[in-house]
Amino acid sequence: MAVYTSLTQDDMLALMADYDLGDLVSFKGISGGVENTNYFVNTTQGKYVLTIFEEFEAEEVPYFLDVVAHFKQGGFNVPAAILDKQGERLKTLKNKPAILVDCFNGDELAKTSTSACHQMGKQLALLHLAGQSFPDQRPSHRGVAWWQATSLSLSTQLPEDEAKLLSEQVASFDAFLEKANTLPMGTIHGDLFYNNTLFEGESLSAIIDFYNACHSWLMYDLAIVVNDWCTDRATGELDMEKYQALISAYRAERELSQDEIDAWGHMLKVAAMRFWLSRLEAWYGAINDPERLAQQHDPKEFKRILQARCDFSPAL
Repeated sequence: MAVYTSLTQDDMLALMADYDLGDLVSFKGISGGVENTNYFVNTTQGKYVLTIFEEFEAEEVPYFLDVVAHFKQGGFNVPAAILDKQGERLKTLKNKPAILVDCFNGDELAKTSTSACHQMGKQLALLHLAGQSFPDQRPSHRGVAWWQATSLSLSTQLPEDEAKLLSEQVASFDAFLEKANTLPMGTIHGDLFYNNTLFEGESLSAIIDFYNACHSWLMYDLAIVVNDWCTDRATGELDMEKYQALISAYRAERELSQDEIDAWGHMLKVAAMRFWLSRLEAWYGAINDPERLAQQHDPKEFKRILQARCDFSPAL
């Protein structure tokens, strides 16, 4: 279970005393996350989710809360931070920043479907249109500078074939960056894997976990989604029926520029490279801690996806 910060009954009672949300009934750690600690919290008034930020300092968190508030105001079903009795949204638990949000109806998908991909394509396009009006242009904390430095630091730890693939892809995208300044940008989710959505039956009910949000290329965010939602996990190859469903729904809501269409192959590869690299960083960072290592995602999944996109990246 990815619960890095353990809370006692007394800890939770003290926290809930700051809110007007009824009496605490129960709380339980949520498995599955790898970056933050999350708890389900049940009270006499409802069900909530407590997030404790394990990687961010308190001064970094308000940006992400502002992003979610912006999208909520735009009509999206997203988890905005709940205000306490003093009107504060950011709390401190065990010397770490924390927030409480509503727990939405719906469940995580076991796997994607063509219908789910179609719904996601539409919602992503609408999210991108809304994100272009968010005023704060914060770069990604795992953007270009990060992947250049991290790929270099990991190169000596990787097998020779992996180090070569990684360095080639970083160099390729560094070259592409010189002509990427015409691509439309906006505030993106940055991590919209299908386990960061909730579905009630066959219907998308919420988009969650905006803690990789940043100002970046809209097509990069689309590529992140395609690589996760439309991929055969065993091979890394695209399921073209799911791919067409997602892309057609996206393009029905947002018109693409010719520069975006031309850059699509690069975006699919860099999105795969970015998540392969972050998984490699987490994996090797936990290599001497068996308990934490067991909580990490397997980097080889995104190595397969990257290799598959190098072999074939479909045109838009």
